[in-house]
Amino acid sequence: MHNQLQLLFIRIYFTIVSYLFPSFAAKSAYRLFHYPINSTRKNRHEKTLPKAKHFSIPLYDKVSLQGYQWGNEENPIVLLVHGWSTTGRSMSHFTESLLKNNYQVITYDALRHGRTKAKLSDLANWADSVHAVLNHIGNVECIIAHSFGCAAVTVASELGLATKKLVFIAPIHNVTSVSNNFAKHLNIPEHVVEEMLTYTWNQNKQGFEKYGKDLEDIFYSNFHVPTLLFHDTKDKEIGIEHSHALSQKWTWATLVQTEGLGHRSILDDDDVVKETLLFIQAP
Repeated sequence: MHNQLQLLFIRIYFTIVSYLFPSFAAKSAYRLFHYPINSTRKNRHEKTLPKAKHFSIPLYDKVSLQGYQWGNEENPIVLLVHGWSTTGRSMSHFTESLLKNNYQVITYDALRHGRTKAKLSDLANWADSVHAVLNHIGNVECIIAHSFGCAAVTVASELGLATKKLVFIAPIHNVTSVSNNFAKHLNIPEHVVEEMLTYTWNQNKQGFEKYGKDLEDIFYSNFHVPTLLFHDTKDKEIGIEHSHALSQKWTWATLVQTEGLGHRSILDDDDVVKETLLFIQAP
């Protein structure tokens, strides 16, 4: 998150530049919206885990993802997909529980996060990353994703996924609503946000068009595997309406609502971790 002085400067900047140079303001908003903040920060409730095996996952020409593996390589795999401005370390409670129950755990640093370097990091790239990881590691028992990572998995599922189950925690299911909240927080006018979204699509049009015709269409996936959703009713970053919208489309999904955990602490909750494990273990 931005500190108060940064926030004041950003709001003044967009108030002035949006009026004088709206196209330039849209490009500035694009860069701000697609730049993670402090993605290497440590979760203060992070579990101490065994040392991970590091490996590289090819994505594009000269671009690779940094991967991490724990557990016996003969055990079934669970893939963790972290959210925006975090890394797989934010999901250490799941890793610890899965290792204790004889699963192999694999995660990776998304583009411009952790140890993965890249010039561009958008939703199409994140969806491509999910496919690249699955192509590299093979079939998995379950994908557990958080926030923007859920959006990436949902979009990627348009082309199918090599997983038996999905667990989404505080999923994003509408980029437009997220960008509107982002803009409201920073005093960015509506017309600049619309231009930013158009600019976002055009910057990586070929990447996005694999998944749909626009930023709304890419979320219309009919990928059908057992799916469990967790979302806190008091989530101030990504409202629970995202999970309601997803569960209405994916009628086979089960939504579990929590109270008072918010957007990030939900990853550290013992009950959420236990229910996830039971879901994965179920036939």
